[in-house]
Order: sequence, then structure tokens, then C-alpha cells
Amino acid sequence: MTEEKYDIIGDVHGCYDALRRLCDALEYDEDFHHPDGRALVFVGDLINRGPESVRVLRLASRLVSQGRARLTLGNHDDALHRWLKGEPVDTGKGGLDKTIAEIEGQADRKTLKKAIAALYAQAALYWVLDGGALIVAHAGIEQEMIGKTDPETRRFVLNGDAIGKSPEGKTLRRDWAAEYHGLAFIVYGHTPQERAEVRGNTVNIDTGAYRGGLLTAFRWPERTLVSVPSRFHHRG
Repeated sequence: MTEEKYDIIGDVHGCYDALRRLCDALEYDEDFHHPDGRALVFVGDLINRGPESVRVLRLASRLVSQGRARLTLGNHDDALHRWLKGEPVDTGKGGLDKTIAEIEGQADRKTLKKAIAALYAQAALYWVLDGGALIVAHAGIEQEMIGKTDPETRRFVLNGDAIGKSPEGKTLRRDWAAEYHGLAFIVYGHTPQERAEVRGNTVNIDTGAYRGGLLTAFRWPERTLVSVPSRFHHRG
């Protein structure tokens, strides 16, 4: 049996330069082939807040269509996908309006929109990989949700377990990972933190690339982390 080897990329948020440098650090060639037969998996949130969402979308679309990468749906991706399908979306939230303007400003916008829609159609709500030993879910997943795609599971996987707001208006979320004791290893993102850290059978690899932090990859089955500094800092 061939061993499955993955490099799971944290929330890119339009930071194309950091993505290319991270792939270089992971030893992918210019065509994103890896000498050890590794494959990329995006944890979701390719877009918004960063400077080059369209370049990230074009690259991800090419890699996924060629079978060199997988995309996990993030909440920002889900919003753009719903907009492309003509569904009602709050485009003023999370920088989506700027991403839409960037897309609309492309000379090939009609073809581009079709490619983005196809990319998101191939994305999974979450990936169950390596015979169930590895799960990639944007904001995480509870043990009892694995194998399900019902509305409650979808909400949790895309947004986490929101429990209220802070006095500053920030969303507060339950730390589900602290209570996770499942056998499958869960790789997730969504909530930025300064450094990625393995906790039990979980790791959050959103290290705030869009706000001047790091873009991080988690290597499976080695369970090691590789990060590069972002050169962009989102204002606002």
C-alpha cells in the first residue's frame, strides 16, 4: 500500500507571495510536483483580507483541477461560492467586497468565475484522509460529526462553535480541541494564533498570514510544522 503524504496549508487569505515561499520551503518544484510524491491540502479561506486573492484562486484552481491539491471549504470561500451562485451574501463582511471587485476587474472575469465555481464545487466540507487517520476541517470537527454533512455539522466545520461576543465585539468560540479525544488527527484553522501547536490529536495551523504573522503547513504523516513569515499586514 502506498503511504499517503500531505502538506496541509493554513488559511492563505490572499497572501500569494507567502504561499509560493511556503511551497518552496516544502520543496515543491515550479510545477508544484514533489519529489516524494506529496500532495497539498488547503485548510480553507484562500481569499479576502490579503493582497492577491485572485492569484491564489487561479493557482488553487489549477492545482486542484490537475489533481495536485485538495481544497477544504472555509467560511470565506463558502461566501464567495454562494455569491457566484447568485445567493444572498453580506459582501461587506470579511473583505469579500474587495475580492469581488478584484475578480470583476479581471479581463477574463467570465472564465475566471467559472473556474472559481468549479474549484469550490470540487472542495470538500472536510477531508477524511489516510484511511480515516487524518481529517482536515476548516474550523475543526467534533468526533460525533465525522461522516456527517448536516446543517449543524456544516455550521461547526465552517465557523467553529460560537458562544457569544466579547465586549469588543469579537466572536467567542468554545475551545473544542481541548475536549477532543478521538483517534483521528484533526488539522484545522479559522482562528488565528501566533504559533501552531499540536494539542493531543489536533493542530490549528492558522497563524495569521494576512496580519503579518506566518503561513504554516502541517506535514503528514511526519506531524511536523513548516512556516514562513508573511510580508503583508492587513489594516482594519
